Amino acid sequence: LHNEQNETHNNQSMETLLQESSGVELPQPGEIRRGMIASIGPNQILVSIGAKSEGVIAGRELESLSAEERAALQVGQEVPVYVINAEDENGNVVLSFKRAQEQMTWENVERMLSEEEVIESKITGFNKGGLIVAVGGLRGFVPASQISMGRRAVAVGETPEQRWGKMVGEPISVRIVEVDRERRRLILSERAANTESRQSIKERVISELEIGKTYTGRVTSLAKFGAFVNVNGADGLVHLSEISWEHVLHPSEALEVGQEVKVRVINIDRDKKRIGLSIRQ
Repeated sequence: LHNEQNETHNNQSMETLLQESSGVELPQPGEIRRGMIASIGPNQILVSIGAKSEGVIAGRELESLSAEERAALQVGQEVPVYVINAEDENGNVVLSFKRAQEQMTWENVERMLSEEEVIESKITGFNKGGLIVAVGGLRGFVPASQISMGRRAVAVGETPEQRWGKMVGEPISVRIVEVDRERRRLILSERAANTESRQSIKERVISELEIGKTYTGRVTSLAKFGAFVNVNGADGLVHLSEISWEHVLHPSEALEVGQEVKVRVINIDRDKKRIGLSIRQ
């Protein structure tokens, strides 16, 4: 028995050494891995995630998948998976397909915000404050103040149903103006996407702005990496580190959309049409 225990211990040490020497990182909770579906059973899906390890999608994770989502998964298919637990009581790596998709979706909307992308979508619903619009698997909210003048002109009636009900299913172009992953907030604007001449306005503003000069602007949107401030009709980015001399974790700690602020122009990229601003300077 003593020898058997030694044998087991040596095998584990060997396993650890092999993993360390091959440079393969063991799965860590919270990370997203690319995996290959090894088998699909009624109670669990096994996913190979490298490092000689297989993870399992089972229990509540499996139940959270719709019949369509389960039917779309095939053995041998490559899928992103989120590591929930590196080792449960049965020694399994516990994975989630749903959470990996969700996390990648949030990263994608943060990219859309930073690139000021215009998104073509559909109105999927409404509430008393405005419209609900689908953006890459997430529900975004367009407040009434951010709905185009044309659409607001036909939004008549006492109740939200009368004002917005007939718009459900209609196409809409929107721009993301605020992303807050923690609070699951995704705020959109139709008005910001509707300015056909936005690029030409930006070109004019870029030609007029002077690096080192201070201007008054208005905060138009917030993201975890910084805040967009509109100066003379064009948005510039105040990076998180340029908001305040004090340590700020999220722009919403120091700023709110609509607030008037003084900004200094610190750089201009004429090719990418990007304006870099600083509030703390």
